[in-house]
Amino acid sequence: MASPVDTSVKFFHSGQIGAPVLTGAAGSMIALLDACLVNGFGLKSVTSLVVSGGVATITITGTHSAQVDTVILVAGVTNLTTLNGEQKVTAVTATTIKFATAAANGTATGTMTVKQAPAGWAKPYTGTNLAVYRSNDVTSNRRYVRIADTATHVSRVVVYETMTAVSTGTGPMPTAAQVSGGAYLTKLLNGLTSTESSGWAIFANGKRVLIFVADYLSQGAQYRGGRLFGFGDFPSVKSGDVYNTFLSAGNSPDPTYSLAMLGAGSGY
Repeated sequence: MASPVDTSVKFFHSGQIGAPVLTGAAGSMIALLDACLVNGFGLKSVTSLVVSGGVATITITGTHSAQVDTVILVAGVTNLTTLNGEQKVTAVTATTIKFATAAANGTATGTMTVKQAPAGWAKPYTGTNLAVYRSNDVTSNRRYVRIADTATHVSRVVVYETMTAVSTGTGPMPTAAQVSGGAYLTKLLNGLTSTESSGWAIFANGKRVLIFVADYLSQGAQYRGGRLFGFGDFPSVKSGDVYNTFLSAGNSPDPTYSLAMLGAGSGY
């Protein structure tokens, strides 16, 4: 690990500069998950990177997406190479990003970049507005999470034990008898046009993902009301358990039937 502190947990939210926008458009949820789980986002060229007294300071031109406690991915350093990799942000200004490091004092060289670090998932299968995600962590159950993002206000999700193609898998959760076509992930509240957007936040590591969608537009920017979804491994009390995988999603396109809600109140 390049960082002297733990960087395994990543968090992202819609208020970050350059963050993906979750709308009612087909493919919007997949674009969001791609950015946070697989690719990262907010790539910037680094103007300078200087280490002094255990603190590294990145300077860029323009704005950046980093915030305190987010995890960035540094690349392209050719001399102080321990600066490459994941780093946890300790302070920011409009044009600088700081993080703790064990690297020696000095000025980094190379064609350097920085972006929000992804959570460590792969995308083994894809189709038109279809995507399958799988953890890169070999200590996890590594179930396959299939997202069908072909509709406007919701996307559909099924977790499979095994898959050989984007629409071919075994051991589905939920089964077709439980929720035909898959459980529901809300993108946008019913009644809003598909071009409008929801606030969102994602907390993830290599084993599990939690997605909060603030789908009520007038409250979304403040994250006061919405739905909590998620998938991945959970800690099991059974020794050697290989089925400790969860999926939290809705059983209906109506978001009020989502399995978890946050901040709901009168008039919501």
